[in-house]
Amino acid sequence: MNHLEFILKPEFFNRKSELHGISHTYRVMALTWDLGSRINMARERNLAFMAAFIHDMARNHDGICWKHGKRAVKYKLPLFREFFIEQGASENDLDEISFSVHYHCTPREPEKSHPFYPTLALLKDADALDRIRMGSRNLNPHMLRYDESRKMIREAENLYFESLHLKDLNFTSLISIIANHGH
Repeated sequence: MNHLEFILKPEFFNRKSELHGISHTYRVMALTWDLGSRINMARERNLAFMAAFIHDMARNHDGICWKHGKRAVKYKLPLFREFFIEQGASENDLDEISFSVHYHCTPREPEKSHPFYPTLALLKDADALDRIRMGSRNLNPHMLRYDESRKMIREAENLYFESLHLKDLNFTSLISIIANHGH
């Protein structure tokens, strides 16, 4: 997979959003990549990364919404299906990406025993870590699924604040911020 190929454009999103738009999506992608690398889950990391790419594209507002994941699977995944396959996803992987996108925003999580749960958990933790953009009280460390995620809170905060000053926001610039802060 060549993560440099994953370039977000405003027209991919149902609506422009400072809270759930391109900046947030790139940060979730970077946090997904870093978390999956830290816990040695390369396969799940790659799938969660693809899921992160489309996870909020179908939002129609910035409020609580349990349906935008389902809409992203229905309307956005078909647009990027061939691209994801070019990046190494199989048909079964597309099912796992769909599952993760669909359930990333629902109030009830699937059972941890579900075979796709690790990929979903990577996406949900990375998405939750970026809640730091709304203030430290919006991120509940006890809700994070992986122990390593709890160790990344300061990193997520640094990533958010440094991303505010980037002129050219992209995945590469964000992953370099993470690398510069070390683990």
